[in-house]
Amino acid sequence: MTRHEYALLDVFSDKKFGGNQLAVFRDGRGVPESAMQSIAKELNLPETVFVLPPANDGDHYLRIFTPARELPFAGHPTVGAGFYLAKGKDATLRLEERVGTLQVTVRAGFTEMEQPLPHFAPGPNRAKIASALSLLQSDIDPSLPIEIGSSGNEFIFVPVHGIDMVRKAAPRGLTDAAFIFTRETLAPSSTVHGRMYAGWQGVAEDPATGSACGPLGAYLVRHGLADGKRIVVEQGYEMGRPSLLYVRVGGDRDKITSLHVGGHAVMTGGGWIEL
Repeated sequence: MTRHEYALLDVFSDKKFGGNQLAVFRDGRGVPESAMQSIAKELNLPETVFVLPPANDGDHYLRIFTPARELPFAGHPTVGAGFYLAKGKDATLRLEERVGTLQVTVRAGFTEMEQPLPHFAPGPNRAKIASALSLLQSDIDPSLPIEIGSSGNEFIFVPVHGIDMVRKAAPRGLTDAAFIFTRETLAPSSTVHGRMYAGWQGVAEDPATGSACGPLGAYLVRHGLADGKRIVVEQGYEMGRPSLLYVRVGGDRDKITSLHVGGHAVMTGGGWIEL
């Protein structure tokens, strides 16, 4: 039998027991590919990352798993793995994922990743998405569109009137990942307050979703709700895991030219799996 060590982190929080949980296997070379999904299911964290040698021009290749499936790309595993691999120092890393090679920078403990440029499409009608989230149609903000956005993973962005509607939302027959958000925030310095459901990924609710907050930032810029220089997303508060995600959007409402998502991370522990 062989032992494979992993580190535990909380990502998008500067305090332990906030943010989004992550396991990072620093040396995934000895882990059989057939065992990776089983390990992620056993740990039962939102995501588990296996760090492998690069396949192309990057520094490392990341394979990312939820308890139910492998992902082509995810935000908090990329930020968390970058923070961990930097070993407490400032660093610039090129991390390969199935969507391509992404640059991650670590400066004074703050980790920021670039994301693929987003694309958008019209979302489902209000009656359908309201029913799937246990909301009334009147809970949804009629001044903003429901859209599907993706920088690698698709999310339905659902604008609602206030935090009470965010708290009220609960999946009921939801078949897609949905990010419910409002411009009402808990902190004056925040831009939006949100919540993300994606039960099909093996995680009923996610406390901090970097792959959603990038396209969300672009959505806000496209619809004239933010200038893109500094967008702060509150998430995870309804789960007791408060998280802050910082988004930078290059370009303007007519054309998005760059996308970055960052935040803090903290080490919480570690362990090993025996195979």
